[in-house]
Amino acid sequence: MSNNQFSSGLESANFVLTSDPVHQAWNAIGKQKQINPNAEPSLFNEIQPENPTIIAFGTPPSSLQGQEGLVSSSNLKEDNFDHFEFLCNKSNPNFSLNQAAIELFKSQYHELLRLKEKLVGNSKSKTPSLVIITGQSVGGSVATLFTLWLLQGFNLSRANKRPLCVTFGSPLVGDEHLRQCVLQFSTLKSCFLHVVSNQDPTPQLFISRNPGAYKPFGTFLLCSASGCACFEDPDIILEQLVKTNSQNQECHYGKILGDLKCKALCNVLKSTEAERDSLQASLITQLQAIEILSQKQPSTEIHNLIQRMKKHEATLLIQMKKNSNLESHEDLNEMKLLMAFLEWYKKEGIRRKTGDYDTYKNQWDPTDKKNVEYKEKLMNYWEDIVTEVENRPQIEGAHFRVRFLYAGTTYRRLLEPLHIAEYYKDGGKNYQTEEGKRPKHFILLEEWLKKVVKPKATPSKSKKENAGSNLNEDSCFWAYVEEALISCNTLKDEESSSEERESSLQKLKEFEGYVLDSLKNYAVNPEIFLEQSSFMQWWNKYQVIMGSYYSSSLTKLMKNGTYLLFNEGRLDL
Repeated sequence: MSNNQFSSGLESANFVLTSDPVHQAWNAIGKQKQINPNAEPSLFNEIQPENPTIIAFGTPPSSLQGQEGLVSSSNLKEDNFDHFEFLCNKSNPNFSLNQAAIELFKSQYHELLRLKEKLVGNSKSKTPSLVIITGQSVGGSVATLFTLWLLQGFNLSRANKRPLCVTFGSPLVGDEHLRQCVLQFSTLKSCFLHVVSNQDPTPQLFISRNPGAYKPFGTFLLCSASGCACFEDPDIILEQLVKTNSQNQECHYGKILGDLKCKALCNVLKSTEAERDSLQASLITQLQAIEILSQKQPSTEIHNLIQRMKKHEATLLIQMKKNSNLESHEDLNEMKLLMAFLEWYKKEGIRRKTGDYDTYKNQWDPTDKKNVEYKEKLMNYWEDIVTEVENRPQIEGAHFRVRFLYAGTTYRRLLEPLHIAEYYKDGGKNYQTEEGKRPKHFILLEEWLKKVVKPKATPSKSKKENAGSNLNEDSCFWAYVEEALISCNTLKDEESSSEERESSLQKLKEFEGYVLDSLKNYAVNPEIFLEQSSFMQWWNKYQVIMGSYYSSSLTKLMKNGTYLLFNEGRLDL
């Protein structure tokens, strides 16, 4: 870790304290307590209808005492309460939530559903209002659950449409699996801010009785009389919560926020010029601010804590780089350049009268080997991207934003034929059915596209006119060609059994139908008809095997040369 790195925990805390939402949230909680003070407390109230819209949750402080039990999302689903199931992802197919908080949520489900529908509807207007969901103590737990549920209907790609959940002294609501589901996509965790004072025992309510079961997520503004700092590292947050020994029944967050705002505005907490360039000094200052660390020399325990915080900062940097892959101009520009090289390679293959598939497979020219390197770089890039998308919560949709899905489709149709060429060059027999041979990210890109784009019954005029520039829509086309060649060789082999010959003949007739459908739909590139291509090699073998008397729709257009009209968009079948 270089000495010029700096942790932004103090700066983030000062920004939070001097911004409006956290103070608006606290004021809303005060108003919520004043509504019908003599009546049974309501679970929530709409304190402010717009600019921003503020919903405050409130429940008796004792509601969760002794109720640290967890309930699995899979059990909730079995009970027909699957409203949080959308958060699951492949890595974390289920998670656990605090059972008492869920029961409170379920007790007013229909009222909360009406509120959700209203807020989601407002979010789709041209000028959506900022939505702040808040709650103190137990109310914060239910506010967190409601915000998670609410996120299902919001457009999370736009920051001005995301709701913000601000809790004060809230107990934790879920386990490590829930935290992982939330962390899979950065915009989810940015929707949660939890304000916690070291004088408030409520936030540690469950972790003291059930250590290790509960894990925090989101940003925590940890406060003390000395100052405050923002943290996202769950281990640091848990350590702070465990160290809370206060027996106060009620913590006055209004006064805490007021005092800390004054300190932030007056810039009480300052670093020396030497400290500004020191990550360790920055972390020590944060620990001093929340009163974990005294001004004395750090103990071994504190030293280990600081080392873990340093490691967390390094992990964040790596994660930030990973999360920005889709938006990184540098990475995208490099990938676009490599795609351009391979598109040129495709044109060069046509000039050689073989096509890029057979050119790449045979590697006749020393310059062909450079494209192997380009292919590997592109595959590594897209494998990482697809894996990241696959692991995101279902709330983000099962796949890419459309523009990236189309970019992935172009990549798949251009690159997978080259991957297939390597497979059959090395003696492969069945690319699609041999386990693990077809890369998973190709399969997922294909599945995701089918969910977005529905095939048309007939090819459009534009598709016909641009037949020469279209890529094969089925990126496994050349695998079918190779398998048809293998079937031809089986039929020619005198040692083949009758069962093998019968099976091969059936596969060849199925391949005929597949090719004919591809031609009808203009779903292939005319390069398949290049005289030295594997497809034409198949055709030359096939017509000999079937003999001059065999006739079909495909053999007719191949024999009379009608297929040459395909390149001009004039082949009508």
